[in-house]
Amino acid sequence: MIRRSTSLLRQLLLTFLLALLALAGPSLGHAADVEVKSAKIESGEEGYRLAAVFSIELSDGLRKAIKEGIPVSFTTEVELTRSRWYWVDEKVVRSENTVKIAFNEWTQQYTAIVNNGLQQTFPSLDAALNLVVRPSRWLIAEKSLLTNGATYNVALQLRMGLSKIPIHFQIPSFSDSNWSQKTEWKRFSFKADDK
Repeated sequence: MIRRSTSLLRQLLLTFLLALLALAGPSLGHAADVEVKSAKIESGEEGYRLAAVFSIELSDGLRKAIKEGIPVSFTTEVELTRSRWYWVDEKVVRSENTVKIAFNEWTQQYTAIVNNGLQQTFPSLDAALNLVVRPSRWLIAEKSLLTNGATYNVALQLRMGLSKIPIHFQIPSFSDSNWSQKTEWKRFSFKADDK
């Protein structure tokens, strides 16, 4: 009974906080600045990996929302296409890497979950954001998937958005584009090799 009352009280307080953040106005309207600083495709024995660096500036309002228990997801998306003169471009690869960051009130630490699997804890939000700013070089394509010597067009984007939160916590302004930021698509080309 006490546990249920505590849970209900926590939900009400979180809903109240979300309402205050929604009404706070222009000072909280801009959630983050996100930008692709650099990106390249690296060839290895297993296949091709993405090496990227992003810049992320979270607003005070978004930092406070995370600290109050609102999880935020950061999804890095990469697409590889190959130009064809006789038809539309061939989509060869589409890969995503998602890092969900949330604050754990009990441990007073930030938890980062990568692709709904690996879970790590960090003492600060900035330390957890390092997983987003410099994502691990994850395998985006096996060697056999790309043609040796062919040139591919790469498109890369980082999206940030609120993770799935219970319907009774959702407030219209949180679905607003100010709370869901993304970078411009960074486009470049690379040539597959036989390393």
